[in-house]
Amino acid sequence: MNDRTIIEVIPNPLVRSMPTWVPPSLFKKRFTATSHPKRMHLNESPYPPSPSVIDAMKKACEAVNRYPDAHWQALVTALAERTGIPAARIVLGNGSDELIASAGRIALMPGDTVIAPVPSFASFAKAALINGASLRAVKVRKDGACDVEAMLEAIDETTRLLFLATPNNPTGAMLTASEVRKVAMEVPETCLLVVDEAYHEFAMQAGGEDPLPVLNTRTGPWVVFRSFSKAYGLAGIRVGYGICGSEEVVGGFQLARNAFTVNAIAQAGALAALQDTEHMESIVAAMATERERVSAGLRGLGCETFPSVANFVTARTRLAAVDVMKALEARGILISRLSTKGFENHIRVTVGKSEETNALLSEMRKILEA
Repeated sequence: MNDRTIIEVIPNPLVRSMPTWVPPSLFKKRFTATSHPKRMHLNESPYPPSPSVIDAMKKACEAVNRYPDAHWQALVTALAERTGIPAARIVLGNGSDELIASAGRIALMPGDTVIAPVPSFASFAKAALINGASLRAVKVRKDGACDVEAMLEAIDETTRLLFLATPNNPTGAMLTASEVRKVAMEVPETCLLVVDEAYHEFAMQAGGEDPLPVLNTRTGPWVVFRSFSKAYGLAGIRVGYGICGSEEVVGGFQLARNAFTVNAIAQAGALAALQDTEHMESIVAAMATERERVSAGLRGLGCETFPSVANFVTARTRLAAVDVMKALEARGILISRLSTKGFENHIRVTVGKSEETNALLSEMRKILEA
């Protein structure tokens, strides 16, 4: 096989059509291994997990010569007690991102249609395209929340998967329980309804309503995705979980998964984190305070912000977002931008500690007033 043939075959056309996700190159180009840029670009927690989590993970290291529990029994049992959903209806993944990919595998065939909000998490589109389905993107409302009415109107006989995000990333707006109920009742039973709640704990802190009681009234298939990456400060160990509407839906995820999806250290850390609610709530409260400082500060600089309840703030500036991002990079502050057409002036800032907020607002003032 010559090189030309290899290029034409690998990767296959579906994979070749994927949007390219390039990891931040800043650490290679602008920062040395000993420098410490302010990381306000990946929606991570600026706070470490509870000391009990670190201890549990260290203890788990003593047995890494053995495979992890392939059914995550201890963690699933604890999640069942916390959520009130039977353990048989909970599935884990290597971050909720893996579960999003699995949702595409179990729901889609070539020619099917996926409905997702835009701008939103890029993995929704990838789940559609890599399975040969077409994406029907529905623009979010002016407040940044998913446009429930428009998403329901976009459904047709080919729709097999609908992604709903609350709070939505990158806008931070959440839906009400009545809006979730409308979707749950009107999405056809032939369509898997996915509710992405990666920022669930932040929504609860802001006075939101848990959608599980509403979704439990749905007769069609559904799953809620939640994460230990954000509120629990465990982005580096990759643990997400899906709360499913039925054991049949769980069965689909079990068929689509790899044998060992969540490693033993991650399982131990997530279990310990779940048991330290006080630490998690303190992280969420601290970030909510800084979120309001970031929002107010950006508005004071003439930016328009979405009403976020998550751990980030998205704002429209008078400058192109890519220029603002590069200017902040040069000053040692990393943020992200929205790549969706029509949002070229929108930046997204992950909430950090107070000193990071101070630095961001100080440098933003210089950039915007230059």
